[in-house]
Amino acid sequence: MADSSQDRRTLLAIGLSLAVVMVWQVLSPPPPPVEPAPASAPAAGPGAAPAVGPVAAAVPAAAAPSAPVAALPLADAPFTGAGFHGVVRSVSGTPTALIADGYQSRVVSTPFWTWLLDGAEGDWVPFSGGEAPRPVLSDAGALVLAGAGPLDDDGGASPTVGSYALSTGAGGLPVAQRVRPDGLVITKSYAAGPHDGTLAVTVRLENKGTTSFPTTWVGVADTLGGEAGQFLDHPRPVAYVDDGVEHVMELDDVAGAEVVTWEDPPSWFGLGDRYFLAALLPEAGSSFGSVVVDDLPSGRVGTFAVGGPLAPGEVRELRFVSYTGPMLLDRLEAISPSFAEAVEYGWFGFFARMLLFTLKIFYAGVGNWGAAIVLLTLLVKVIFFPLTQRAFMSGQKMQTIQPRLAELREKYADNQQMQAQETMKLFSEAGVSPMGGCLPTLVQFPVWIALYNVMLYSTELYGARFLYLRDLTTADPYGVIPVVYTLLMVWQQSFMPTASLDPAQQKMLKLMPFIFAAFMFSFPSGLVVYFCVNMLLTIAQQWLIKRKYGVAPHLPA
Repeated sequence: MADSSQDRRTLLAIGLSLAVVMVWQVLSPPPPPVEPAPASAPAAGPGAAPAVGPVAAAVPAAAAPSAPVAALPLADAPFTGAGFHGVVRSVSGTPTALIADGYQSRVVSTPFWTWLLDGAEGDWVPFSGGEAPRPVLSDAGALVLAGAGPLDDDGGASPTVGSYALSTGAGGLPVAQRVRPDGLVITKSYAAGPHDGTLAVTVRLENKGTTSFPTTWVGVADTLGGEAGQFLDHPRPVAYVDDGVEHVMELDDVAGAEVVTWEDPPSWFGLGDRYFLAALLPEAGSSFGSVVVDDLPSGRVGTFAVGGPLAPGEVRELRFVSYTGPMLLDRLEAISPSFAEAVEYGWFGFFARMLLFTLKIFYAGVGNWGAAIVLLTLLVKVIFFPLTQRAFMSGQKMQTIQPRLAELREKYADNQQMQAQETMKLFSEAGVSPMGGCLPTLVQFPVWIALYNVMLYSTELYGARFLYLRDLTTADPYGVIPVVYTLLMVWQQSFMPTASLDPAQQKMLKLMPFIFAAFMFSFPSGLVVYFCVNMLLTIAQQWLIKRKYGVAPHLPA
């Protein structure tokens, strides 16, 4: 029967649904990419899509090396871009050791309970690190590997010798050239890019040999480790193909003979974590047919765009815009709309972008991201206050007709159809909507999820301080904010009448604060600040509404 107890049951179901969403986001792995069987035949013609499977399998045995090429001396050509800097090394002629200007390595948060569970060895240090510059690619990283035939380290498998000759090109940035023993000449030219964090990259492949290469490729690689996931920041292969972002989270998927292939031309590809990205965006006309993720002999893992064959005497020039730096939405959108999809706000991305825009306005006014979160949460509460007020009025009307509803249930106990008809008639006469209590919650649900994702994935909060917290993207090592949230949620429950709920539902309702608390202790502290402020405002809102309508609030002792 639709009454106030049904509203409370609906709210309970929504709360449990939120918990399920959080569990699903934390525990569910991304969908596995397609791993086609290796193909033995190369693509049919120039510009055609490459053969599926490991590129090494498509290299003909007839491609015998010509005259040996002397090893070049090691050399570094430091360079500075807009918003980042690094070096181009003669090992593989690629930008490496790339540092994002103005960003430090992430602060390491060591929760007190974790330190205890690990044996309480040494002194407990709640926050550590955060002073070193933030690398986007390590010293072993490579922003532009290139070649034809099998995927390899592009001369970088042995870092003690040089494979590329370095010279200075336009704008003072390096030009790197390599002549392979099989006759392939690779020239990589770098120039200032159109936006912060970008370079204009040109890769020229010329086949001076006598044998056709079945595939050409360009990739981004680095040594990868650790575990990757929703709250972790270890970089992983990523690409935008077929209007969607694809990841390889498990390194075992590309270990040894394993390879991952996405059978669509990439809009961009590279390596990225939750906050930073190193990627290449091919310009229009690039003849790439798929993306391959594989490990290399040096132990690095790379994301490669793979194109068609290169015939003897053929020259192919491939142009890219590279990006190295933080995943700031405005900056990525200025480069390409597809680049902005690297910030994965999920189903309610439209709302998330609106909320982030508002958050940045508040930050511009107060100069602190934590304070901006408080103001944003307050604004959301003010916007939805009329809906909550109507829900309360509907609940009050529902309470006044409870005796008549009880009479109808008793009178038509043996006729459920008549009972439903008379109940709806009573609702109509009293001006009560059966969904009045839970509709505001349903309407706000997308906003809650969008706010959750903004707090979780916005690089703007990276390294942001608030009160005693050194980084709003890390967990609170003291556990203060999660405990405050748990207490506030218990307090808020005291406003909810539970007499009409059955014992099992009452028990579940009482457990909900502690179920949510289990997540709050591992969530980024900026996200928990939002939850705390939201809960405090909810309590204040219920207090004000009850005072306005003359209902004495029941507060815990």
